[in-house]
Amino acid sequence: MKSQLLKASLFCSSVLIFQSCDTDKGASLSDLKWIVGSWESKTDEGTLYEDWTKVNDSTLQGHAYAISTDGDTTFSENAKIIDRAGTIIYSVTVNEDESTEFTLVDNEQQAVFENINHDYPQRIIYKNLSSDSLFARIEGKVDGAEESEDFRYGKAN
Repeated sequence: MKSQLLKASLFCSSVLIFQSCDTDKGASLSDLKWIVGSWESKTDEGTLYEDWTKVNDSTLQGHAYAISTDGDTTFSENAKIIDRAGTIIYSVTVNEDESTEFTLVDNEQQAVFENINHDYPQRIIYKNLSSDSLFARIEGKVDGAEESEDFRYGKAN
């Protein structure tokens, strides 16, 4: 019971922190409709996929996974982009563990979601390069040093 109360308290504190952060209040979920679709990125290790669908006017749902050249699934995560009372939240769940939330802080040239309290990444960035090209980046500090990973996607067939 105490652990449930602690989790509920931490969640409520997180929501208050997110709401007090510098968020992009002018953004709406329809501004991110370009992310909807099936995307793939081929590498020497295999293929990374991201599939995004519109659930309703307040939720986009995504699933990312990697298939090695041997055909094994090496990575899987589920995500949602949610309009929560005018604040756009990117909520990601890796390996069916608890979700981590990032708040949209910039939507000018790219969609930047941020959670400065997360271990890594602290930022998730998406950029619409064209109707058939998408760029994604995760970045943040690890042991005091800036780290990042870039992902370039094309429309999946």
